[in-house]
This record gives sequence, C-alpha cells and structure tokens, in this order.
Amino acid sequence: MKLYIHIFLATISFFLVGCISIPFNNPPKPSGKSQIGTQSIELIDLERLEWFTENPDDFRKIMIQVWYPTKDYQGQKELYIDYGDIRIKTLAEQFDYKPFLFKGLAEIETNSFTKAKPNVNNKFPLIIFSHGLGGNRTQNTVIVEELVSHGYVVIAIEHAYDANVSIFNNGEIADYRSGINYERRNSERPTPEEFWNFRLPQLQTRSKDVSFVLDQVQKGNFPKDIKEIMDLKNIGIFGHSFGGATSIYTSYHDNRIDACINLDGWIVVVPDNIINNGINQNFMYLGQEKWDEKLNYEKLDKFVKSNNSSSKILIPGTTHYDYSDTPHMSSAARLLKKSGKLKSKNLKNILNELIISFFDKNLKGKKEQANYNELASKYEISIILEEYYD
Repeated sequence: MKLYIHIFLATISFFLVGCISIPFNNPPKPSGKSQIGTQSIELIDLERLEWFTENPDDFRKIMIQVWYPTKDYQGQKELYIDYGDIRIKTLAEQFDYKPFLFKGLAEIETNSFTKAKPNVNNKFPLIIFSHGLGGNRTQNTVIVEELVSHGYVVIAIEHAYDANVSIFNNGEIADYRSGINYERRNSERPTPEEFWNFRLPQLQTRSKDVSFVLDQVQKGNFPKDIKEIMDLKNIGIFGHSFGGATSIYTSYHDNRIDACINLDGWIVVVPDNIINNGINQNFMYLGQEKWDEKLNYEKLDKFVKSNNSSSKILIPGTTHYDYSDTPHMSSAARLLKKSGKLKSKNLKNILNELIISFFDKNLKGKKEQANYNELASKYEISIILEEYYD
C-alpha cells in the first residue's frame, strides 16, 4: 500500500512540474454500423437578451455541434476540441494545472468526419445533449458517437458562459461566469435567496437554449440536408451534472421532448414544483452511489417517485467525472482523482448499452430493454437499481 502511495505521488509530481504532458487517447470506436459526420454551428436568438452580460444590446448566442449518420468512409476527422490553444489554457485554469499538461488534447481526433454528407436514405430520432458547469459540447463525445453509430442525430449545446469557454465564428469569446461567487465576489456560502436568484435564471437560460435549438430545427433555420434526416416526432434529451438538471427542467416545460436521461445530475437546482409533480416523459438516472451534498439524492428520490416511469441506477466505484469522457480519454484521470475505480472499458460499455436501450425503447419503439443485472454481470460492475412505474 505504501509503495502504491509513493508511486501515485511521484506520478502526480511528474505531471504537475511540467516534465511531460498528460497522455490522451483517441475516443474508442463506436460499436454501431453507421459512420458519423459532424459540424459546428453558431446560432443567435434575436428574441432573447443575454442574461450573463450587462450589455442591453447583447442577444443570446450559442455554439452547437451536430453529429449524424453518414455513408462517407473517408475525409477529415474532426478534432476533439476546436481552438486548442484557447481551450487548453482555460481548462488548465479551471483545474489549477499547467497548460502544458493538456497539450496533447488539441491533437486528438474523433471518429467523426468533418462536414460529411448525411445519410439521406433514412430518418433518425433527435437527441439533445447538455453539458455540466465548466464543461463543453464535446465532453461526452464517446456516448454521442455511440448513439449516432446506432442511428441517431445528436445536437450538443455549448451553453455560453456556463461552458468553460465558448469561441464564436468571429473570434469572440464567452468566458466562464457560472460560479455563484462570480456575482458575489466572495467565498461565503450563499443564502437560499442568493442561490435561487442566481441558479434559477441560469437554469432557465440553459433550458431556453434547448427549446430555441428545437425551434430553429423545426423552422428550417438549420442545414437543410441534416434537418431532413431528423425524425422530429421522437426527441430525447440527456445531460451531465447541471446538464442533467437542464434536461429535467426542459422536459417539464417543453412537450416536444419524449425521453430524458440524467447523468449524475445536480438535482438540488431543480425547483420543488418539478420535484413534486414529476415529468411526463420516461426518465432514467445514472450516477455515482453517493453525493457529498446529501440533499441531491433526497430530491432525486422524491422526483423519481413523482414520475410515471423512472429508473434510478447507481454504480458504486464511480465519481462525477466518470459520466463524461474523462476516464476514457486518459489513464491519468484516475491518478489525478478525476475518475473512480472501475475499468474504463467496462464502464463505457455498460453506460452505452443502458443509454442506447433506453432511447431505443422510447424513441424507436423497440420492445426489448436492457437486462440491468445481466449487463452488470457481463461487465463485472455492481449496480443499485430502483424502478418506479404507475
């Protein structure tokens, strides 16, 4: 045990002094049959002023990225992050590390072809993804590419000022302003009034981003060839952390959403009326066994019992970042305590199968559903399962 601790500390020191950058992996190849195309799009909501800035003429602007099935088998592979120098710098600041550590991330290629032609022979259900606080639109590329390979279109929204950083087409930057102390300018615990005065408008802004994107797709303010392959009668949503709360809030207020998944979501920020009333859509929660914030799972338990159909799956040995790409992109994640104890391959496989099975049932009408216990045994992972049905 002592030897392991010494190796761990030596490895951390080696990284942090800047002797070598963190080694990063390309995202694992998805298991589905479809090849994947992708492109990023800037959208401006001319009917909504920016909540995060004080400029009265500043309209809400967001970057989104869409992934879709394609028949193309060659072309330029999409990089995992755009504007690598900027993103690496802000990522290093977020975790208080040296920028050099993340140098390799800017060179990582995904499995998606940039601006490939969509597969126009079929229509595919649409799924929206919402990232966590300080995250970005590509933070769950592993799950996104898996979904698309199995016949979905996925749009990930980069919520400006909630993301670690957003870079727009003209080079303008939206920095991170979503910590409550950004407004308060001190580190004292916020009062309940301060908490809700900051977090609720923020949650509403994110939810309106989702509805705005759906509006633009339906109105045709979207690349025509991609819009035409979307099955807009079957729309799902999933999100990580605050993105999980965004998914719940949007499902409650936008009846175009048909199914909702929450990845280790921050339930504390979900208003009590939604907790008590539940949502009409089928719901699945996937997360770590315990949250430091006890209220998070107290509210979750009330919420899942309020829904018509809910499943709550907790996976011991996981951490918050395990429900993003973090454990799959670098073996250093565990050393840096950004990942839990599980094998990344097994964790990836069980999450992918659970998520695809859920959306297949709710958006494609497939009757077969994943057998949770069989999957847990197959991938040598323990799960804690609760299901609620009317």
